[in-house]
Amino acid sequence: MSFALLRVNVRLSQWAIFGWIVFLVAYALFVVLIYPSIAQSTGLLEYMKSLPESMLGSFGLTPEIIDELFGKEGFSLDGWLVTEFLNYWPIVVGIYAFMFGSGILSREADRGTIELLLSHPVQRYTIVATKFVALLAILALLLVASLAGVLLGTLFVEGGVDLGRMSLVLVQAGMAVAAIAAYSTLVSCLVLDPRRSVAIVGGIMAASFILNMLVPALGAAAWLGKLSLFYYYRPFDVVFRGELAASSTLVYLGVTGVCFLAALVVVQRRRAVI
Repeated sequence: MSFALLRVNVRLSQWAIFGWIVFLVAYALFVVLIYPSIAQSTGLLEYMKSLPESMLGSFGLTPEIIDELFGKEGFSLDGWLVTEFLNYWPIVVGIYAFMFGSGILSREADRGTIELLLSHPVQRYTIVATKFVALLAILALLLVASLAGVLLGTLFVEGGVDLGRMSLVLVQAGMAVAAIAAYSTLVSCLVLDPRRSVAIVGGIMAASFILNMLVPALGAAAWLGKLSLFYYYRPFDVVFRGELAASSTLVYLGVTGVCFLAALVVVQRRRAVI
């Protein structure tokens, strides 16, 4: 890995990083600040219980989870944060990850700057590895910013959150986004066209999300849902039961590792000038 290239990549993305940090902090803060207005709402509970189980399942909800969401004293702050913030975190941040990852090499090739990079005494795989590590570092910053937004919001409302479990949910969310970033990087190295890369990776992500939403309605074909990365994201289980499923961790780390290594092999084996 080239630390000089790492610093350059982070510096070039500094305004995007700043914008995403502000957005995530504001998003988390907004969700926490409106919590008091719905904390004792019985109408919301009745509405959610009236929905078909298949529709609830599309959002990772079950009647048991709904009971835990509301508890004996109304909608819990932990439950509200998972429902309105953490549940969507991998999708929102995944958009940034696939936009960055899909251009890791293809954007350099399109601009013609890849030849300048290759003129330095570094291996091709070093360029991709360094850019990918830069992306992971940015994702880590976004995770910290999200947690900071939650903690900032709790200063203005009654009730606290389980910081340990919130952090654990964000770790799982981060692993999901890292997997998206890894297959985006692989596509970027295979296609070498930023527009096609974005279209392919965006299509994969959208199809994965839709497939996960349709799982409750698939019946005997529900096993197809396991092909979606979002299927393994279980924030409610982490918050209410303290369970970080080993299967989720293995899938996310496995996809990340395989796609990342495949991207390095692909770029290293390209003999012609990219």
